[in-house]
This record gives sequence, structure tokens and C-alpha cells, in this order.
Amino acid sequence: MKIYPDNSAEKLGFLPILEATLEKVHSEIAREFIENLKPMSDLKAVESALERTSEAIRLIRIGDPLPLQEMADVRPALTKARPEGSVLDPNSILNIGQTLVMSRRIKQYFLQRSDQYPKWVAYCEPIQPMKFLEDDIFQVLSEQGAIRDHASPELATIRKSLNSRKNDLRSTLNKILRQASKDGYLSEQEPTIRSGRMVLAVRAEHKRKISGFVHDSSATGQTVYLEPVEALHINNDIRQLENDESREIERILRILTQKIRVVIPQILSNAMQLGQIDAGFAIARLSVELDGVVPELGNGDRSGSKKIGFHGRDLELIRAYNPHLLLKSRREGNSDTIVPLDLKLGISERCLVITGPNAGGKSVAMKTLGLITMMVQSGYAVSLREGSVLPVFGSMYVDLGDEQSIENDLSTFSSRLTWMKKAAILANEESLVLIDEAGTGTDPEEGVALYQSLIETLIDQKTLTIVTTHHGNLKVFAHNHPAAVNASMEFDQNNISPTYKFRKGLPGSSYAFEIAQRIGVSASILIRARELIGDSRNRLEQLISALQRSEQDTESARIQMEKKLLDANKLINTFNEKHDSLLKERDKIREKALVEARNIMQNANKQIEDAVRRISEGKADKNEMKKIRKDIDKSQKEILGEITQLEIEKTPKALGTPPVVGDTVRMIDGSTTGELVEVIGNQAVVMASGLRLKTKYKNLVKVLPSAGKKKDWANVVILTTSDDDANVVRTVSSTVDLRGKRGDEAINELTYYLDKAIVAGLHQAEIIHGKGDGILRKLVHNYLKQRKEIKNYALAPWEQGGPGCTIVEFRGK
Repeated sequence: MKIYPDNSAEKLGFLPILEATLEKVHSEIAREFIENLKPMSDLKAVESALERTSEAIRLIRIGDPLPLQEMADVRPALTKARPEGSVLDPNSILNIGQTLVMSRRIKQYFLQRSDQYPKWVAYCEPIQPMKFLEDDIFQVLSEQGAIRDHASPELATIRKSLNSRKNDLRSTLNKILRQASKDGYLSEQEPTIRSGRMVLAVRAEHKRKISGFVHDSSATGQTVYLEPVEALHINNDIRQLENDESREIERILRILTQKIRVVIPQILSNAMQLGQIDAGFAIARLSVELDGVVPELGNGDRSGSKKIGFHGRDLELIRAYNPHLLLKSRREGNSDTIVPLDLKLGISERCLVITGPNAGGKSVAMKTLGLITMMVQSGYAVSLREGSVLPVFGSMYVDLGDEQSIENDLSTFSSRLTWMKKAAILANEESLVLIDEAGTGTDPEEGVALYQSLIETLIDQKTLTIVTTHHGNLKVFAHNHPAAVNASMEFDQNNISPTYKFRKGLPGSSYAFEIAQRIGVSASILIRARELIGDSRNRLEQLISALQRSEQDTESARIQMEKKLLDANKLINTFNEKHDSLLKERDKIREKALVEARNIMQNANKQIEDAVRRISEGKADKNEMKKIRKDIDKSQKEILGEITQLEIEKTPKALGTPPVVGDTVRMIDGSTTGELVEVIGNQAVVMASGLRLKTKYKNLVKVLPSAGKKKDWANVVILTTSDDDANVVRTVSSTVDLRGKRGDEAINELTYYLDKAIVAGLHQAEIIHGKGDGILRKLVHNYLKQRKEIKNYALAPWEQGGPGCTIVEFRGK
């Protein structure tokens, strides 16, 4: 995107956004990328960057940790490794190895989540994993960069001999030390190092009492550092072995450097790609801090074609906050003072003229559009509401009216004229032009005439132009021109203060006289001033003030009506809730009564059976008992009918449309309801009251969901009810706690739990192993690597347990 002049990014507030983004990077390459970040003008590039930002924001918000950590800059080491025969130091090789590991893990991370983050999968395509080189590096180096003992067989032999001779030396010196200490010859009771050799600190007057070689003496001369003759050959052997060790390490590092040299282009490409991924996620993290939303790009017309500029759809900002002001105020803890901008421009409205009092927010409104445009075209999500639409522009020309060139001896207005000349020549239908305080800096009439002429030229060139001004002639121009529209910043006339609210369609007054009156300027001066501006101008300002006052009154009345409507809706909702509650209570009482009646009938049946028994024994009248039985049967049928009707009334009614995943459904062969969670062919899976029910899709009908029901996934119960399988019920917790268990015991319990979870069809589980020294966590992770049913596992986010808990994701069946 071409931006003129060059310092426009700083003046619109884009540089502070970049500085805040730099706080969130992990690498020098990402830092350089952000420092040189410029808005893009290629529509496809902007769309791709915003899609990646959207995916990154979703990843950040769900707390699925990306294996992205602090990264050393490997470019200097790769440059050093280019000459044949060069040798890199262990730390440089370690940094290269860590870069390779991170490249492979990040690519693997996104491949495992390709359905969730397809744009990042494509972005990671250039990364070339080099596991073979990783293995070579970490076979030689530990994770701290130390050379491993078994980096080569020769090194292992040398270090074994070296340790042996050091033990010999320690034993020899300790033997001499004990005797010398007993004889009182020593100044210090421990051996020390001089010239790389192990020596004893001996009092100068006793130096001849111990056979050996003096290597040094203390500053006072009272102590000499003596190497006993018994230790001489051992020290010589140690020095020789240390030299052998250094030569072998250099040989090993030379071989590693040679292996790195062969693939320098691939390593450099991976490092650069990692840096850009790091930068992309830094942009996303700042977007999250700003509660950012990716707006729709309004560059497509009805035919489906897309091009740069303000062509296809209306420009619409809904509740848009100036990102620079919002970031600053949030970090200072007073973000409530920022007033959002609501702005909509139709594609036929090519010029917006914003007027209003000084410090009323005109420039902020204009800068908000400019800054949001720059951020969106740089890949940021910005502080506005869903449904906002913003075009992608090819260039931006910004005139903030405070340029003064001492070097070229140009005044502020001369600088503005230079800008005007370039804008008139270069701006086109792909451009956005921002002009602040048009017409100032010279004679008002001439200045306004120049700027009106420029605006007319820009409109003819189909350039979208935003202008702030105090001049009435430009208000009249915007009112009369079919492609221009007036707007103003609202002013509270009762309190004589700005509200910073944007109003389209109505010009604003400068409120100079009202503000002057409030400050205390004398009435005579104000009266004379009104006379000087003329009756027509005075009447125009009064008309504008009256219109704004009327609009404010209307808005206030609208707010009051909305409040009353809200209160009425609350009362209606309260009434409906109480009505529903009473109906439920009535049904409960009715159901209870019917159940009690059924119990009574059951007792009556028992009495009839007793009567039958008595008849058979000749102890009762048969006709009398027959009549009693008939009356009881009639009553029982009536009660059972009532109970059946009550159950039918409680069953949700079918809606008639085929159910889809997420709908509430009822099985047609009963009253069971639940949520449809999966459809595979003609089979369906329904979650109902904690049960996972498998049935045929044709057995389901869509119904209205019951109010107040919540999902509970803490324990999953699976009930198979297909034609082929017998009914089986299994209950599996989504969490297993291994804390306090020893290695074998913990792994046995984990094995049993995972087998149950896999059979039950869990998608994800939590393994709590605690933090401690990390031993149990390592055992668990090593075991998880061996289980083919495990799709992925990672430490939980901090809010879910962090290093003390591992999240496991199972492969689908």
C-alpha cells in the first residue's frame, strides 16, 4: 500500500501498534518482520493474512498451546558455517537444533489440526523437517548444550580414562594432604589449581619438607603452591587426556558443522518461516488484547468480481474504537472514556465532511478510519463489531496540516500545497484521502476555495475522501454535491461540552460563541462578534444548533422509550415465567394426585382378590363382589387415561423439519429427548441425560429444546441401542488422577483407564500427574507415545493445571 507522506503511519497511530506487537514476539526474525510491516494492497494477500489471524485468535482463545518458544537467531551461525572447514561452537549448534525441533513440531501441530487451522497448514507447507539432523545434533549435545560422553566412542574412552586419572590424583593428594596437615605444613586444608595443575598450599618455611615443584606463591610470599612429585605424572596424564578430549570434541563439532553446511538453505528457510509464524501470532495476540474482530472486506460487486478501492459495498464501521487510544487507555486503566465510532458510507458517497467544535473528536474520527484501514491491511483484527465492512485500498494520502519543512524553507501551508499537488495527480478510485482542518493556514476564503476545488477533483477521480473543517462553505458544498455528505461531532449544548459522538447527515457548529460565553468573555464582545459575522451566518449557526438540539432531544426520547420497552419486556418475561411455573406446579400436583389414585386402585385390586378368595370359600355374596369389581375397573381406566394424557402432554412436539447435528430430537418410539451429536449414514447418536444413544436416523424427529437444560460432559455414559448390538452401558470419567502413585502402579491404572475411555468413545481426556520433579509426567508421556490410539497429547493450559496435567486427544473410530 502506498502511503504519502512517509510519516503518516506515525501520525495516525500505527507505530505505537507495531511497538505493542513487538512486545509479543519470541524471535529476532519476527521483530524485524514487525518493524518493517507495511499495509498490503494486494486483495488476496490481505484476505489470507486476515484468515490466518482469525484462526490464530481462535487457537489463542481456546487455550490450545502452540509449541512456539523463545528462538535464538541462527543466521549468524549459518553464515559462519558456510566456509569449508569451519567449526561452530556447541551453543550455536544447539540453537540450530532447537530451531529444527520447533520447525518440525509446529508443522506437525498444524497437520494434526488441519480441519481447524487450514490456512496455517498451508502457511507451514514450506517448512522442511530434518529429523535426521536433529538426531545427529542431540546425539552429541545435551539439551543444555553440553557435549555428551557418548558423542563418539573415542570421546567416551578418553573421558573414562580422564575420570580415572582424576580419581587417582585425588587419592594421591588426599594421602599427602593428611600427612602434611598432621605435620602442620599447610596454609590451606584443600588442594587448589595453579597453571591448570592440582597443587597444595604449603607454608613457605616448610616447602622443602615435601618433595615437589613450586608453581606459584601468594602475594605475601608466606604460601607456596607446590605440586608433589607423586602427583607429577598423574597431572601430566590428565593434561594429555584433556588435550585429547579437546581435539576429539573439535573433530565431532567439525563433522556436525559439515552436516549443517549441506542444508544451510533449508535451515535458513525454516528459520525465516518460523519468524513469520511468530510475527503472525504476535499480531493475533495483540488483536486479542484489543478484543479484535476481522471485518468483512467490501471489495466484491454483485457480479462476483473483486478489485481494490471503494466499489462493491457500503463502508460500515460498527462500534469502532480507535485502536491506539484503546490500547493506551486500557494499559492506563481508563478505557471506559473512549467513545466508539459508528460510520456508514454508501458507495455513491465519495466525500464525507466532518464539522464540529475544537477538541470535539473530528480528527479522532478521521484517524480511526485511517488507522483501522492500515491495521486491517496489515493482517490485524481491529476493535469493532461483527458485520463491519471495510474496503481494501491501494493507496492512502494523509494531510494533517502540521507539516513544516525547515530544510526546504517551506511554511506549513506551502507543505500542504505540495501534498495537494501530489494527491491531485496520484489519487484514484483505489485511494483513501484524509484531510484534517481543510482551509486553514492561509486566507480563509482562498484556502476553502483551493480545498473545495481539490475535493471536487478527487470526487471526479472516484477517490474516497474524508475531510474535517470549520468552514461553512465546505458544509454548504457537502450539502449541495450529490456525492458528498455532511457529518458532525455531537455537542452537549446544556453542558457546553463535546460528547465525541459521530452524527452523519447534519453539519456541526463550531460553538465558538457558546464556549466563549461559558469561559466568561464579556457580553459586549459576543454581541459585537455576532453582528460582525452577519445575520445570515448567525441564523445558519443558530439553525444548526437548533437542529442538533432537536436531534439530541429526539435521541434522548428514543433512549427513554427503549428503556420503558425494556422494562415492559422484563415484566412480560416475569409474568410468563410465573405463568409457566404455576402450570408446572399444577401438573406436578395433578400428577401426584393421579399416582396416589393409581396406588389406591392397586390396593382396591388387592381387596378384590381377597373378596374372590372369600367367595371361593363361600364367605361372601358373589353378585355383590362382581358389582364392586366392575366399578373399580371403570375408575382405574379413567385414572390410567388421565396419566397417559399427562405423559403425552409432557412429551415435546415434533417440528416437522429433518433434524441436523445440534438439534434437540425425540425418538418416535418413546418420549426420550436429547441432542443430536452425530449422523453417520443412516445411523445417529443422541446425547440424552448423560446417555450416548445410538439409533437409526429415521427414528428421530426434531423438537423444541427444553429450557434450562445444560450439557454435562464430566462423565460420559454410552448406551448402544442398535438392531445389531445388545444393550450395553458404560460410564467413563473424562479425568484420571495418578498423583501419589508409583511408576508401575500409575502406568497400570493409566492403561486400564485409556482402554475404557477408547471403548467408550471419548474424544478427549485429562491425565492429572502433578508437577513435582516431573518424573511421573515423563513416564506418562513416554507411555502415551506407544499408544497408537492417541492422536495427540500436550500439557494443559495454566488455567487447567499447566505442567501438572496432560490433555489427551483420541483418534476417531
